[in-house]
Amino acid sequence: MANPDTPPYKDMFIYTFSFVGISTTLVFGVFQHFKAGNYYSSLFELLLCVLALLNVIYYCRKRNYILASNVILVLMVIILTFLIITGGLYGTGIYWIYTFPLLTFFMKPLKQAVVWNVGLVMVFLILYWLKEKGVVNLHYNWINLRQALGAYLAVAMLSSFYSLILNNLMKRLEVRATVDPLTGLYNRAFVLDILSKFTEIGERDKNIEYCVDYLDVDNFKRVNDLYGHNKGDLVLREVARILQENFRSGDVVGRIGGDEFIVIVYNCKKEALFKRLERIREIIEGAFRKYDLSVSYGIVTVPSEGTDINLILKLADERMYEMKRRKKGINFSREEKA
Repeated sequence: MANPDTPPYKDMFIYTFSFVGISTTLVFGVFQHFKAGNYYSSLFELLLCVLALLNVIYYCRKRNYILASNVILVLMVIILTFLIITGGLYGTGIYWIYTFPLLTFFMKPLKQAVVWNVGLVMVFLILYWLKEKGVVNLHYNWINLRQALGAYLAVAMLSSFYSLILNNLMKRLEVRATVDPLTGLYNRAFVLDILSKFTEIGERDKNIEYCVDYLDVDNFKRVNDLYGHNKGDLVLREVARILQENFRSGDVVGRIGGDEFIVIVYNCKKEALFKRLERIREIIEGAFRKYDLSVSYGIVTVPSEGTDINLILKLADERMYEMKRRKKGINFSREEKA
């Protein structure tokens, strides 16, 4: 199952951290260095601000969260290294290292954040070693650096624990918000949100076809009426499993209510999808022959048949019911002949 877009909270991370980083660097770095006559330092920090702004602009266009977050952290490593070497404004540069653990544990998974923090500590230790060798002129002595790194590690550990708790909570909330509790498929709200994003992509790129498939389990009400709702729930779970096994991991399979399901197929060929759905129908009819179950479906292609969500769902629903009526008509004719 695929999400074609970046989660909104990750967008917020990129925009918020970029805004805070650029604004604080301008106010407490660029302007202050310029006032103190440190023009080279002011110019260097201004350059980093420009790079951070370009990164935000690029992210708005490409939505590549991994690249954008890596760029932010690389810029942070550069500016913190610069502050450790030069001391920043009146020797206060070392204070800014405590922002890095918070940034990494918010933006990256736990293991990656640990790697970033270990990397930064190693950079500082290498700088001190180079100072001892007379290669660089480091502003801080070993006692300053050691005490700062001790406090830094404490902040990093607290940040990691907070991140672990927060990530677990967010995963649980995400599951509740996106997954149908009965079948384990995506729920109605999430599927419609994904469909909205696919239609936006379809409007921009007419060369990529998406298929929206609306499925309904025929005669399912009979199962609930004759065998009870518990048996009906088991049937729905099994139908959901069959659907998942017969679609690709990149396709979006969801339950939108009752015995109705929807599948969004990326880069779809309609003829191939018809064959797959017929195979699924045969599997379900064979698995639930006792209950005389089958499936009816309607397919709409995006963007060739439209990009309006309401129109797409209406058309798919109409085609599904048309198939139901056609099947009932066939059954009726057989009964008459008998």
